[in-house]
Amino acid sequence: MELFETLTTALAAYRYIVWPLLGLMLLTIVVIRWWEAVKYFFLNLACSFPVIGHVASASRRAQVEDRDENDTVWYKTERELCAKYHRFYERVNKDAAFYDKCANYLNKVEERGRKPTGMALWGASIFLVILEAFIFALVLSPFIANNISANQAEFSAIVISVLIGTILVPATHLMGAEIHKNGLISKARLWHTQAKRDNEAKKLQSDNNVDLDHTELDNADPKYLHIINRVQHNATVTPTWWKSIIAVALILILAVGAYLIRASTINELETQQVNDSPYAQTESNDPFSAASSNSPFELPADAVADGQAADQRANSEVAGDRIFAYKLTFIILSVIFVGVQIIGVLIGMFRSFAGIQSKEAAGYITGFSSASEFASFHQLKRDQVARDAEAQLSSLQERIEHRHALGGSTDRGHRRSFALYVSGEEQKKAREDAKKAQELVSAEEKAGQDELAKLRREVNQERERIALEQERQALRAAPPVAVTAPAPLAEPVAAPAAPAPLVEDSVTAAVVAPAPAVEDEAALIASLGDLTIYTSEELNSIASELGVDTGKLASKQKVQLAISRAKAGA
Repeated sequence: MELFETLTTALAAYRYIVWPLLGLMLLTIVVIRWWEAVKYFFLNLACSFPVIGHVASASRRAQVEDRDENDTVWYKTERELCAKYHRFYERVNKDAAFYDKCANYLNKVEERGRKPTGMALWGASIFLVILEAFIFALVLSPFIANNISANQAEFSAIVISVLIGTILVPATHLMGAEIHKNGLISKARLWHTQAKRDNEAKKLQSDNNVDLDHTELDNADPKYLHIINRVQHNATVTPTWWKSIIAVALILILAVGAYLIRASTINELETQQVNDSPYAQTESNDPFSAASSNSPFELPADAVADGQAADQRANSEVAGDRIFAYKLTFIILSVIFVGVQIIGVLIGMFRSFAGIQSKEAAGYITGFSSASEFASFHQLKRDQVARDAEAQLSSLQERIEHRHALGGSTDRGHRRSFALYVSGEEQKKAREDAKKAQELVSAEEKAGQDELAKLRREVNQERERIALEQERQALRAAPPVAVTAPAPLAEPVAAPAAPAPLVEDSVTAAVVAPAPAVEDEAALIASLGDLTIYTSEELNSIASELGVDTGKLASKQKVQLAISRAKAGA
């Protein structure tokens, strides 16, 4: 095509401009891909640069002493320099336990073994989409503007194909990622439904404390909560499909729309060819026509009409076959276009992560076959950062001491090291973690105490209610006073009211009694409600607190479990 010839000529003529630009683009991609290594390189360069480097400029400043939490005296410039390197030290301060945490996180979210979408796969996906979109765009470009040249049509086709790729590549990838995430949510809901049938289900509510550093917090929880704790979801914990709907709508609109445009263009061309056909001319132009008086050969009118009909029929069949072939080709191209988009969807399904920190965890452990290999690699990285930091810190301290010597100052004593700074930061972090753990334990203990106090109040109230009910029943069951008693003996009539204080004494005795009576124990157990939510240890604690038989509580719990299973089976 003329456009590619023009591009080749332009590349040859402006190679001193084009190739440097392409090299700059490649360098930009490399910088983005290995950004952390690039930042570390520039940190070393900025620290060691003469005159205007960080070490050189910091040594010329007035040195201010700074005391850390471990009561170690530092120069402020020394701590600033150590802090710059400590950020990179923390990124590689990983051990075998961290490898196990990443593996545990990925296993719980059912994403162990998945790999992120690499640059090569992204590039191949983008190339396929743009290549297929370019074929579509060749048909769409003439309708953007009238009377454009072939080169302009090809250039507009390239622009349109890039725009189509910009829309469809992320749309198909997000659709595949959504399908993968919905599969995990559906799996979690299925496991939760099965647990409900066995009356062992817990609420589908995520724990915000679970993350990559604290992935062991839900070890005791069922597998469906492992997924729910690590996958973003809506309030009802149900799959959502709006990304897939948008992607499918875009693919269908482009595929069907491009086919309709192509088919309409072919129909228009065929109509024009038929109208311009020599068989559509008038009979007066036919030298063999019967109406022509100049021809020496005159054919019968019927023969001329039969010939023209045969020619028109043959031309119509040829045009119909050509249109059918064109449209079948366009249908195949549309199918290829949809197939390319399906490839993008599959890449999103198998190379995306639904877990909140799954991509980060996979990025850490991908490429390592074991935890020991992971630990050895990061140990080398830590040593490298520590050596570079120590070298820069020693250079800074030598410059400071040299300036102090020139000024007649005395030496301040032994030097501080980067290892000392790291040790202080680790101790500080350990204290913060211990404080957070203590706060969490205190909050849990307070919540448990509040729940136990609430249960005690409910039990005491139930005891008082049972005791009062028993006293009312005893009063209603007392023998009635004889009606035949003489009227003058009015004082003895009031005698039955004397036992009234006994009611208060009995109520008080019932309230303060350490254990309920045998006939009240069943009512007290019944008042506790659903016992299936408690474990055996909790049942023992409740029995000890209320003074009831542990066996009866366990028997009541088994009966309630059996009833729940029967209702679920019904």
